[in-house]
Amino acid sequence: MVNYDAQVGQMPVPYSTISPSGSRKQKIGMTLAGAMIGMNAYYLPVKKDSFINRAFDVTKREADEQIAALKGIAEEVANNKVSTESKMILQDMGLPEDVVSITNKCTSLDRRVSDPASVKALKADFSKNFDSYKKNVALMDNNCAKAFKGVKQNKFKWGAGIGAGIGLALGLMTSRD
Repeated sequence: MVNYDAQVGQMPVPYSTISPSGSRKQKIGMTLAGAMIGMNAYYLPVKKDSFINRAFDVTKREADEQIAALKGIAEEVANNKVSTESKMILQDMGLPEDVVSITNKCTSLDRRVSDPASVKALKADFSKNFDSYKKNVALMDNNCAKAFKGVKQNKFKWGAGIGAGIGLALGLMTSRD
């Protein structure tokens, strides 16, 4: 039998006192702690520019959805097979069962979110009302409420991701594996 510890010129290999499972738990814990701390980014104040851009995106998405729905309804009207749901949508928008009026409504919706002058006026309205929206949530319409919520959720997600990354980096630095 050969005694490896007694060989000349070689030092015995010290065994690590940290278990691999403990190190893994430490990395996971640091990652989760960083993510939890990063989630507090949700409470950072909403900036005016991010709100305006998000509110315009929400308004544009809503207009595109309405245009798509109205196109389907226009096909139903042309075929004289208008469903009850389509009739309710037309009634909600104040439109008769007429292809011309539906087309005009689609054009006005598209112009509202694509015409440069109209877009500028819409963004100026969001900008003008931003401070009052921040102070009193009841003044917001659905689009503005969705915009505020979207900005805050985005901050929450980015904060959690960045916090988890920093926590993982710290966990890796402190582990001995």
